[in-house]
Amino acid sequence: MASATETTPLLHSKKKPYSIFTPRQKRLIILTSAIASSFSPLSANIYYPALNALAADLHVSSAHINLTITTYMMTQALSPTFTTSFADTSGRRPAYVLCFTIYIAANIRLALQHSYPALLILRALQSTGISGTVALASAVAADIITPAERGVYLGFTSMGNILAPALGPVLGGVICEYAGWRGVFLFLAVSAAVVGVGMGMRFPETCRRVVGNGSGSCASSSPSFGDSEKTRTTFDPLSSLRILFHRPTALLLLSNALVFASYYAVMAGIPSLFKEMYGLSELGIGLVFIPAGLGSLASSMLNGVLVDWNYRRVRSHFERIRGEGDLLGGEESLKPEMEVGIDEETAFPIERARLQIGGPMTFLCTIPLLLYAILLPKTPPLSICLVLIFLIAFTITTSYNVMNIFLVDLYYRTPASAMATNNLVRCLFGAASTALVEPCIHRFGVKATYAVAAGVVSLVCCPLLGTVYVVGARWRVEREKRRERKWLKDGMEGKGKRAE
Repeated sequence: MASATETTPLLHSKKKPYSIFTPRQKRLIILTSAIASSFSPLSANIYYPALNALAADLHVSSAHINLTITTYMMTQALSPTFTTSFADTSGRRPAYVLCFTIYIAANIRLALQHSYPALLILRALQSTGISGTVALASAVAADIITPAERGVYLGFTSMGNILAPALGPVLGGVICEYAGWRGVFLFLAVSAAVVGVGMGMRFPETCRRVVGNGSGSCASSSPSFGDSEKTRTTFDPLSSLRILFHRPTALLLLSNALVFASYYAVMAGIPSLFKEMYGLSELGIGLVFIPAGLGSLASSMLNGVLVDWNYRRVRSHFERIRGEGDLLGGEESLKPEMEVGIDEETAFPIERARLQIGGPMTFLCTIPLLLYAILLPKTPPLSICLVLIFLIAFTITTSYNVMNIFLVDLYYRTPASAMATNNLVRCLFGAASTALVEPCIHRFGVKATYAVAAGVVSLVCCPLLGTVYVVGARWRVEREKRRERKWLKDGMEGKGKRAE
């Protein structure tokens, strides 16, 4: 019996095309979903230049205004768990329509509000509406892109999500200068309306549970154990939270969150540090974020090619020795695994295919972080700082993108829920990092603060990924065996009840 799996069919059947969409259609779908996903981080970062004006107009302190940032990030972490569960059961397009409807309405009200409580509530509503689009973009890519191509396409999927934090402050500063803080929310409402209406009218449904490979059938060549019409259509917002307790996934999520928390720490410290050290204006500080955007862009363009190349290399090696050796650990254990019912797809070592790139890139993150910690207190030439910011963004984005691809591989049937879980952990750690970086800099200094960030990446994240690389495949196989036993048990109980 073929082992069913929640993971992607890593060596998918050649009898039926993985997706009926043409390469041109795939690129357009990916581009559209990437644009949609950019609104969530854009809304968070375009807001920063408006903080002082909002505090003055609403007659509250900066601390109160900063609370609206915390509220936004907390909602950004939690709400995708509901949005993506809906998307995995009802489809991507209805989820996009729901997200943009809430988001546009919230932005219109934000532009018209006149009180601090309204600002606080509406910012949470704004985040509730749009934050799910980040996970949806990765889910759409998983729907239509095979694992062999996933590196390139998921890199471009995340491009909007990565570029927006760097470009948002610049755009927000320009809008605030000429149209005031209300202009920021009106800009977001109008631009979101253009994208949202277009997606509602023209964006094709891609969810494989709804339309299969796009042909309209949800049949699969490798259905999951226990899949039924009921399980395919049940709305389960807690499905994302259960992923946190899967052994390999928990380690992966923690590593990913810590790596990205170090990125948040660098970005959050730039405004105050660079204003104090170099006397930059608000617009000048906004321009400092451009190297981060360029580093992320370069990573998205180059990383995917490297990841896809390594996938093809590992797959070719696997196909040559699958009947003789072991890619799950040890020289002779692959054959015994296959003899007890583990099929070829489950045996494929996706951990090696992804972490052979992601692991080294995670370690490389520590080098520019450590140099940043050492050089910044000495007030080096601004150009050196900009180069280091570029390298930090490049290495962290590369590591982050590889881990996202890996998560989609592991949870192919529910990619939106998997990415929502990733978003939950990442945003919570990011919120903590953003809140702590300024107090830590004032208490311990720039050097100690960012040296600790580099140390966490090298001494915590790298061992976590090493553990997944060594034993993650074994854990995954054991989990598939448990799923198979449960499916067989449920099937026998169902037959017994029908016989009665």
